Amino acid sequence: MEHTRNRRIGHGETRRVGQGGSRIEHRRERRFRHGARFLDRRRLSRALLVSLALVLAGCQPDNSTDDPPLEPRDSAGIRIVENERPGDGSLIPWRIGPEPQVSIGDVTGEDPYLLDEVGDATILSDGRIVIANTGTSELRVFDPAGVHLATWGGEGEGPGEFTGLRAVGRWRGDSVVAWNHANWVVSVFDADGVFGRSLVLDSEAGSLEPRAVLGDGSILGRTGEVTGEGYRRSRETYHLHDPEVAPPVGFGTHPGRESHIGVHNGIALMGYLPFGRSLWEEEWGELVILTPDDEYEIRAYDRTTGELARIVRREHRNRAPTREEVDHALEESLARTGWTGQRLEVARRGYGSMPLVERFPAFRKLLTDPLNYLWVREATLPGTDRPTPLWTVFDEEGWALGFIETPDGLTVFEIGADYLVGLATDELGVESVQVWALERR
Repeated sequence: MEHTRNRRIGHGETRRVGQGGSRIEHRRERRFRHGARFLDRRRLSRALLVSLALVLAGCQPDNSTDDPPLEPRDSAGIRIVENERPGDGSLIPWRIGPEPQVSIGDVTGEDPYLLDEVGDATILSDGRIVIANTGTSELRVFDPAGVHLATWGGEGEGPGEFTGLRAVGRWRGDSVVAWNHANWVVSVFDADGVFGRSLVLDSEAGSLEPRAVLGDGSILGRTGEVTGEGYRRSRETYHLHDPEVAPPVGFGTHPGRESHIGVHNGIALMGYLPFGRSLWEEEWGELVILTPDDEYEIRAYDRTTGELARIVRREHRNRAPTREEVDHALEESLARTGWTGQRLEVARRGYGSMPLVERFPAFRKLLTDPLNYLWVREATLPGTDRPTPLWTVFDEEGWALGFIETPDGLTVFEIGADYLVGLATDELGVESVQVWALERR
């Protein structure tokens, strides 16, 4: 499909997009996208904050039958698709290459190849690979063979700089957008890396945290609230902003991530619950997925009205984690911090009061690709022997087609028509961004 040509954006311009926002003079253009990305992969601060987000798995009993799928039904205008779980071994006839086509990242060498806390990566229409190297707040650009071409941005508060880079995404044409972890300012670069302008997503509740760039150039943002001590679960309110259209479209408020805050010897300790449930976002054709992983139920909303339009369910059995499983997960997380002595002991006592979650998350992650297939990564119970990540693939209507396996150790950022791009980390902690071939038979 054709890619549109992006016009250069005026330098140094900052706009606030939202209620009553000004129109930006760009012709609205659809473009082919190499997979949607929803982006919250920045590592949290480690000052008395242990990232205990161990979103491990749910069970997967074989409840399959040879019966044909049920017909979808409508309830008050909401299309509901019910799926049985595909049988074990029901792999769809797609293949991922035996090894990465491109691998970027070295333990020694030139600085651009020494990756530090990669938060995201995307592939442009000409094959260039753009990596959000959050450790240095840089966008590092490589050619299709993995040779470094340029570095954009950097740490700072000036135009095109970042105070804590979080994520990168493709915008209209081959423009690139990236945003800060600290102040949620979105920066726009043209295809040559020239900074064009910045913008902030506004709502009645204030500035919104950018979450994703959709294929038409609109940006999904959210504002959240979490209060109290002990067990907590955030409440996240979403709006979709198009720089050419005002006001934004609201999608309501949804249950977010589970966490716990406790006090030990006057020190407040906050961490995400082991096996805690969360909220997932994704573009799916003309719909926007906003769905918690409490149940195996994918909820998708009309992007023009913000109303619930589709529910996709898949048969799934679940259970609650045991105290022993939670304690083991906590110890593993604390071990990864590298803390020792009194600091480790204080953290261990503080986190020892964390409660059990009601049940494991029903799934672990979801992504979509440019052909509107939905990929849902299966959750895996502790102790389950599964050598590689397993995903259920749904077609554009929400019917489960079967399973596909992705490379072990690869955190997938983006699924294209014929590739996967993601992050791998070796036993020494060396990061590499890898591109794998995807063959759809």
